[in-house]
Amino acid sequence: MARIEERRNKNGEVTSYRFRVSQGYNSDGKQNVIVKTWKPPKGLTKAQLKKEVQKQAALFESECDLGLTVDSSITFRQLYEMWLREYAEVSLKKTTLASYKAMLKNVLKSIGHISLNKIQPHHLSDFYASLLGRAVKTNEAVTPTIDFKKYILVYDGKKYKHERITQSELSRKAEVSLTTIKVLLKGKAISVKCAKKISDALGLEYKKVFNDVKRDNVSVATVKRYHAIISGIFKHAVTQNIVPVNPCTRVRLPKAPKPEAVFLDESEALRLLDELEDAPEPFRTATMLCLFTGMRRGELCALNWKNIDEDALLVCVRKNLTYTKEFGLVEGTPKTKSSIRDIKISDNVIEMLHEYKKWQDEYKYNLGNKWIETGKVFTNDFGGWLRPDTFSSWFRKFCKEHHFDKVHVHTLRHTAATIMIMNDIPLKVVSQRLGHNSTTVTNDIYTHVIQRADEMAAKAMDLSLFSKKKKDKSA
Repeated sequence: MARIEERRNKNGEVTSYRFRVSQGYNSDGKQNVIVKTWKPPKGLTKAQLKKEVQKQAALFESECDLGLTVDSSITFRQLYEMWLREYAEVSLKKTTLASYKAMLKNVLKSIGHISLNKIQPHHLSDFYASLLGRAVKTNEAVTPTIDFKKYILVYDGKKYKHERITQSELSRKAEVSLTTIKVLLKGKAISVKCAKKISDALGLEYKKVFNDVKRDNVSVATVKRYHAIISGIFKHAVTQNIVPVNPCTRVRLPKAPKPEAVFLDESEALRLLDELEDAPEPFRTATMLCLFTGMRRGELCALNWKNIDEDALLVCVRKNLTYTKEFGLVEGTPKTKSSIRDIKISDNVIEMLHEYKKWQDEYKYNLGNKWIETGKVFTNDFGGWLRPDTFSSWFRKFCKEHHFDKVHVHTLRHTAATIMIMNDIPLKVVSQRLGHNSTTVTNDIYTHVIQRADEMAAKAMDLSLFSKKKKDKSA
């Protein structure tokens, strides 16, 4: 039975009643108690009031048992911590978890303090509106406000004076890597942790020599991703009878324009292959294989030699390699179940891989004991895992040097899909090679390409039949 408490004013008069219902104990051994305050209507007799109080208490207890109430003492932040502990850390991939936690920092700042029983759809709509059209700060990286190429400021206790310091000296003094120092000298972003170490080593005030990095304006697609994460947390709360309904279901999201996939046409793809002739390994072969198969960069970097079946002419995609600041390089399963697939390749691609394997074996032999055997097709200089962003950085630089505008690694995947569609390969085959869940996904991404192919088909039909009919009539 619900526990009933009288609430009195300064004059000792009963103004309301508080009902408390126990819902067992949590994992920490603390009792879960749901509380509700009820204010009786005026004009009731003592007997009527007593009867109504008992009725409302019983009704509240019944609602608690059915999961139709919200514990007013639980905030969204507490729900997030519960979801993190009970679901996210157990069920999500490390990379997905790291991504969610980074995004939820902004969510917690906005609605983390609000009790669950007070969160309404308009709270979420207001949060999404605040994201759109403005840059979002990230606490993970900062950029220098001074030119470290020309000088390093050193504080001598009385005033700032200019002194030269070598990169190695600064690296040792600040206990940061030389790579970080080189990035700093280029005026690019470094982590907050390293920036503070460098500031302390030089006796500088951190906030005066570094600025927070501002990301680009948040897109509608990003807002929808925020919404999906928040909705997932509330779904967990519904299944655990913490809240009766998910407020996210009543939020109207803004519509996002469909971006057109950037791809190389056939002539540009051929020019890319020509330019790659003198490119260094492993990037040369990695780029070509990415173009010929449409693989994602993480799938390419996770590829093992045992995943290449020469007899069956197959590249078997089984793993995906990603990088996060929290977990570093993580090898896991591909993006979706359908991403685990076998991609048919040609004899020419097999021959290309043979030539590359010869190069790798020779390089491995020359490196001797310094080589780390991982079995990967594409590796770093010492045989270890090749970071996907390292591949992307090299490819961006290569494209810039050879005048390929607005091209990135994923462009190779879009190019592979486009060439297949324009050459009348069935959409189902294209979808399977790309590892999409369904042809609907493929159709949505490459709508403009399919429309173009459809126009070409119409012209071909016109040329084949209508034109011939005209000739027959004239004859």
